[in-house]
Amino acid sequence: MGSSLTDAGIVVGTARTERADAIALVRRWFDNMSARDLPGASKLMSSTMSIVISGGYRFSRLEDFAAFGADRYASVHKQTDHFEVCEAAGGVAVYVRGEMSGAWKDGKAFAGVRWCDRFLVSSGAIVDLQTWSDLAETRLR
Repeated sequence: MGSSLTDAGIVVGTARTERADAIALVRRWFDNMSARDLPGASKLMSSTMSIVISGGYRFSRLEDFAAFGADRYASVHKQTDHFEVCEAAGGVAVYVRGEMSGAWKDGKAFAGVRWCDRFLVSSGAIVDLQTWSDLAETRLR
């Protein structure tokens, strides 16, 4: 924890909150994923983490999650619009939502697809990721 001395000689704490740290961790994870730095993103996750995405697909390794996406999409980009944090059983939940764009493997583009991710952060690591989107609805059009 840092501190600063005011004119009155009172020491004021300047530590970050657990919630701010959780948001910063999730932002770093998104930055690593955008840069396709899977090792960097994996370092931010617990060794026992789990990922569940729309459709009930489950992954215990980030590499498997990324490979699943690579089999479905030629490209995908998530724009992060909102970060919200709350207390949760087992840690702090960070909800992130926004829109995504990209292209399917056949080259057909998609854009404006709503998504929401829920990260559970505990002891400075991501222990759980659940993600939902309207991507399947977009594919049907």
